[in-house]
Parts: sequence; C-alpha cells; structure tokens
Amino acid sequence: MNEGSGWSRGYPVGQPYPAAWHGFQSPAHIAAACALMGVAWEVSPDQPMAIAEIGCGSGYTANVLAAGNPNAQVLGLDYNPAHIAEARSMAAAARLGNAHFEATDLAELDGAELDRLPEFDLVTVHGLWSWVGDPVREGVLRLLRRRLKPGGVVLMTYNALPGAGGALGLSRLVRGALRTAGSTAEGIAAARATVEKLVAAEAVHLHDSTWRRLLLGEMGEARAGYLLHEFITDHWRPCFFADVQDAMATARCEFVGSATLDENFPSMSLSPAQQEIWNAAQDATARQLVLDLCVPRAFRRDIYVRGLRRIPAEAAVAAIPLIAAIHGAEERKLRSQAGEAALPPHIMEPMRLALESGPQEIGALLALPGCGNVTPTEALAMLTGSGSAVPLWRRPGEGAGWDAANQAAKRLNRAAAQRLAAHGSGSGRLALASPALGGGLAVDAMELAVGVLAEDGEAEGGTLLQRLLPPGPPPPAEVLDEVGSKVDTLLRKRRPVWRSLGLA
Repeated sequence: MNEGSGWSRGYPVGQPYPAAWHGFQSPAHIAAACALMGVAWEVSPDQPMAIAEIGCGSGYTANVLAAGNPNAQVLGLDYNPAHIAEARSMAAAARLGNAHFEATDLAELDGAELDRLPEFDLVTVHGLWSWVGDPVREGVLRLLRRRLKPGGVVLMTYNALPGAGGALGLSRLVRGALRTAGSTAEGIAAARATVEKLVAAEAVHLHDSTWRRLLLGEMGEARAGYLLHEFITDHWRPCFFADVQDAMATARCEFVGSATLDENFPSMSLSPAQQEIWNAAQDATARQLVLDLCVPRAFRRDIYVRGLRRIPAEAAVAAIPLIAAIHGAEERKLRSQAGEAALPPHIMEPMRLALESGPQEIGALLALPGCGNVTPTEALAMLTGSGSAVPLWRRPGEGAGWDAANQAAKRLNRAAAQRLAAHGSGSGRLALASPALGGGLAVDAMELAVGVLAEDGEAEGGTLLQRLLPPGPPPPAEVLDEVGSKVDTLLRKRRPVWRSLGLA
C-alpha cells in the first residue's frame, strides 16, 4: 500500500485529513488564556485582524474561524492540493469572502513569497509540528520570523515527550503493517491483530496509550484517514517542551502558557508532592518538564507571543465576558489533568443562573452572593474546564454588521452539515459557527445537523426528525425511537444555547 506520492515528503496524501474543530483555536479562547497568564494580546472583534492556519487540512477550522470573525482575513496553508480544493469549495458554498487558501510547500517558500503575505495577528500550527521533517519545521519558523506581527500570537500544538514516548514502538509497528499491506483496511487489520497478541502476551514496551486504544477500537471506530495520518508519516517525532521553546525563540517568540487552561494551575494538575517539586524547579522551563513528567497526557497546546508584555491578570480576566455552553441544573465537574472534581454547588448555581440569563463578565459573576472567595482566574478555569461556559467574542445581536456575520456563519453551518454530517451521521469534532464565539460551538454530527434544521426554523421534534431522515424506506421502529429521543434531548438541552448565540 502506498498512500504517499512522489511529492509527498513522506506524508500520507492518498486520503484527506478528517475535518475537526477545537474551541481552543478561537481568538476568544486564546485571548482568555493570555489574560489568565497576565500577557497582553491587543485584538478585538471590531478591528481588522489577519489569521493564518499552517497545515489547514481540508480547511474546516479556517472556514469556521472566517465565519466567526467577519473582520478578519483568514489564510489556510497546506501542502496537499486536494485539501486546498476542498477548503475553497466549502468557502465558496458558504460565500465566505474572507477565507483564502493556498497550496504551498513551506520547506520551499522563499523570502519574496513570504513577504507577499500580510502580517499576522494569530498563527495556528495545530497538529503539524510532530508530523513533519526539519525542512518543513524550518519553513514554519521562517514564516513566523518574517510575517508574525510584533505582539502577535502563535498556537503551537504537538505530541509531547515523555507522554507520547510510549507510542513510538506502536507507531513503528503499525507503519510497517500499513506499508506492506495491499490496502489501508488490510494494514489496519493486520496491525490490530498483532497488537492484540502483544497486549495478551504482556509486551512490556507496548504501553497503554491513546494510540493503542484508538487502534484496538476501544475509543470507537476510527476513520481510516485519521489512522493513516497518525501512523504512516515518515517524520512523526514527539518533542520535549524545551526543544520547541528553543525553536520558537529563533522567531523571537516567548512562551505564554497552555491553551488547556487548567494546566496553568499546578493545584489543578499536580498532587501536593508534585507541586513541591514544581515550586522548587530552577526556572519556568524546568517547571514545564515537571508537569510533562507528572500529567497523563501526550499532547501539548502551547501559546507563544512575539513580544511579551505583562498586564495585571486578575483585572484582565475579570473583564472577560462568558456565555453559557450548557443549560440546566446538573452537577458541574471540572475536568483537569488530575481527573474530575465536582464543583461547589453554592458557587456554581448562582453563576449558572446568571449565565443562563445572558452573557456575563467574570467580575460580575464574582459579585454574586457566595462567590466572593473565588478569584477571577479560578472562575475562568472552573467555568471553562467544566464545560459550563465559553469565552464570548462579541455579544449576540450587537455591533455593526452582526446580521450579515451571523448569516455567513449559518451558511457555513448548512454547508458543513450537508458535507460532514448528512442526516446526523458522521464522526469527529465539528462546530456550529458563530460570530459570538469568534469560531464555533463544539458539537458532534447529530447536533450540527439538528442545529442547522433548528436554524431553518424547525421547532417540533417530529417534523425535524422527518427532515433529518434520509430518503427511502423508514428505518426500523427501534432505530427511529432512538434517533427521535436524541433529537428531543438536543432540542430540550441544547436549543437554549443555540438561541443565546443567535443561531436558532
């Protein structure tokens, strides 16, 4: 099986990388993380902005960013022309005039070509650094050196050591099976059979990992395209934080903190004994190594800024507006690297009720009865870490151009639902794009499909269910009942969120 090509540089190009949206990629979330760490990033939804996504794949994230930021020009760069063709096609279907895509080889992009690009306020490099060779990494750094604006921010995500080190042997085994098989399906099956035998034989170096669970189907059936991109590239190399930090320093970019907000709080990620070691570490770089040695994760989401300027964190965070991401009285749990912890009801309940009435600044939430002992930074981590709220980029319905921006987001949602979530089926992390969020609300395929139908004015579960079903004979009664129950639950629990964002 050969999923590459003569021009592929050892990267699989035979199947597209699956579309995915992650809320930490939005400027609203990144601005909140910068405020949390007391670092200035002077952007707002009402001013022009330039955003680049390096390694944009089929362009779904870049298109969501363009729909969520009508005052921004969004550029997606990718090596695979098929990815760029699909990205442009979806942008055209949604009539997004501010989404642009270029097929380019960063390893060969020279100074003159780089200088034709705008100066960027935000560059995202998500899931690329660990998978490409040194010439491409140097191309990323060259772009940052020449085109990242002073004061501009970079989101750099990558497989991190030592957490990802246990997957190196598994990766080599699967890559060999895929390369010698006649098809992707045969290669996956052969690798899975071998790994199952090795697990049963207690192979000491085949560590339990996300990759192992993914391959063995313990996390649901993975898409073949995703497995290929995870396992068959020649260049997959997890990295130590210090090495990435040194590379970013060549572009005069300084580490801000993690886009996974709880990781910025040692008390939320480390045990008391681990915190003692963290506090005794000789410098900030050493503290990050302590974190990476102690937390059970293999992926980092790091934020860098070109020109770090300090601001008072508590005041900056207190001014952040939030909007409810879930409605309803239920136990709220903080999900951090240390596990799950129930949040105090006497604090969460007044905040929940206030957020369900409309967007609230964190400072206003802390003025509620019983909430005075919580700091602004703790409130931000608790509310976002529990999925109770997300940072707001602009207030729904307010500001010049809201209606036009919201209609553009709805057009993208319809196009994405048709292509990625037809009849509510599909896998992966998708989004309901909204200019209120500067990106999108994270959803699955069913919620995207139902949310779009609700955007179109469908109010009743029965009518909506009929429109959701594919043409042809109706499914068996038990399947119809199951889908109908899911639709009713979404309309009951999630429609208030959609309405608050101006989407339904």
